Formats: sequence, C-alpha cells, structure tokens
Amino acid sequence: MYPTTAPTQPLEITPTQIEEIATAQIKEITATPHIEMEEITATVTPPTPPAENRTTNSNRSLSRVPPPIFNGDREKSEHFLDKFMSYEIVNGDARQFTIPYLKVALCLSYFNGPKVDAWARQHRLRLKQRHEQDGVPMTNKSLWEDFKLLFRMAYTDQDAKLTAFQKLSKLCMQGSDIDSYIAEFDRLIKEAGYSKYDMGVMIKFKEGLQPSLLREILLHNVPAPQTLVDWKQKAWERQTVYKELKNAGLHRGGPTDLQKKWAQKLGLKTYQTPHQRSSQGFRPSHTPTRSQIVPMDVDAGTMEGSNQGRPPPYQG
Repeated sequence: MYPTTAPTQPLEITPTQIEEIATAQIKEITATPHIEMEEITATVTPPTPPAENRTTNSNRSLSRVPPPIFNGDREKSEHFLDKFMSYEIVNGDARQFTIPYLKVALCLSYFNGPKVDAWARQHRLRLKQRHEQDGVPMTNKSLWEDFKLLFRMAYTDQDAKLTAFQKLSKLCMQGSDIDSYIAEFDRLIKEAGYSKYDMGVMIKFKEGLQPSLLREILLHNVPAPQTLVDWKQKAWERQTVYKELKNAGLHRGGPTDLQKKWAQKLGLKTYQTPHQRSSQGFRPSHTPTRSQIVPMDVDAGTMEGSNQGRPPPYQG
C-alpha cells in the first residue's frame, strides 16, 4: 500500500495583505532608479578644490586711488607710469594686473584727450589683433612690455633729457649735505639717460664734491675709488666723520652754532674749540715785561754786570 499524506491546507490571504505586498513592491521598483541617478550624479560632479588652491581675489574690484588720466602731455608721461605702477602694487593679485592682456587694456582706459585718443584707439586694435589673429595668449608678458616700450617712444619728453643734462653739469654739493647731493645726482643721470658705469659720470660726481671733502677722500683711500658706487660710499663715510668731529669740537673750523649759543648763555665773550686751543698752545693772559723777569739760572758775573748802577743785593 502506498503511504498516504495529509492534504495541505491552502493559505488564506486577505485582501488587505495583498494590497500591502503590492504597495511594498511598487515602492521598491520606484526607489531603485532614484538611487542609481544619485550614484551617477556623485561620480560626475568634480571634487571641490582645497581652500589654499582657490583664487579668492582674482575677480575682486580694484582698490585705492587710480592713476590720473593721461592726456598726451609729454612732461607727465613718466609720472603717469609711476602712478600706474603704484596702483598695480596695491592690486597685484587682481586679474587686471596678473594677466598682461587685461593690464594693457586697463592702462589704455586712462587715456583721454585729443592728443592721445587716436594713439589709444590704434593700440586697442593692435592688442586685439595680436590675441585673436596672431594667437598670442592673454598671459604672454610681451604684451605689456611691448606696450610700455611703444608708449615711452611716443610720449617721452625729449627736452627733459636736455634739461637734466644742463642741471647735471651745474650740480654741486651745497654745504655739508652729501645725502641731497647724491640723491639729486642719481635722479639727473637717470633722466639724462646716462649709465652709472660711464667714466664721465664718475668724473662729474667728483667735480661736484666740496674740494675739502674730495681732498679727504683721496688722502684716506689708496688707491682712489674706481667706481661711482665706491665714490658715493667713501664720500658719505668721510662726510660722516667730519660731522662727528664738528659735533665734538675737534674739527679745524670755528665753534658751531650750538657751541656759540651755549657760550653766550654761560657769559663767555670768546669761545675756542678744543682743536683751536691745541693748535695755538698755552698762552698766559699776562706776559711780564723784560724788566720784571728774574733770571734764576744766570751766573754771578753776569748778574753783577747787569746790575751796574743799582744798589748791591742784600748779602746778610
């Protein structure tokens, strides 16, 4: 006989359970594409760069006072470039100065006036042509260097060089102020277009020194200085020594104004510096006459001869 098994009971599922199962399956199916899209989006989005690699000020507005408008006045061309350079130093991290193309465009924006409008328009077109047609990158430094050279060629004051040369030929050291003489000399040789390595420039510097200072330099420096830099240094050193001696009252001249002032306050009618007193030696205020001098080292014979006509000395 075959084994018999008990018949299985059919599962009873209520309509509510069927609805819950269907709802759960629908939610699972609809949620799956959303998760996949999130994963795809996460892989496509680039990572945020670190804070130290971000350029925070590249697009910032420019600060401080901008350079003045250049109207084509040749006497003010270098002044305009100096002010523009100062503006660049303050805003050095801005895109307008880090990118040469934008730097030239910004500089041209300060050109205005009938003497300069045509030149500025020509160089705006030239700037665009070099970038768009010739393929020169905006970051190429030659864009700014070429523009600056062309600007100086067009607007440098040629008379300024002649004026600087004339002033340089007449320049001389005034009093003991060596600092002002060196500063003015450097400015004039730059404006005149000379080099500090020219032999004539070094000779002109020596000629403008005070003769006494030139003599001190030659006496205390063997061999003599060979370059303009050396001459400036030695002139400054010897002049500093002179000032220290003067303040101490050891210089060869008379008392200083400060020493005269203090002598007047102390009621001294005449005042001599230590150097003056040492050079003149000791001089007593009262010089005895010849008849008042008693020669203690004279022998008796000489004394007797010199005392003729006078009562003999007391001999006790």
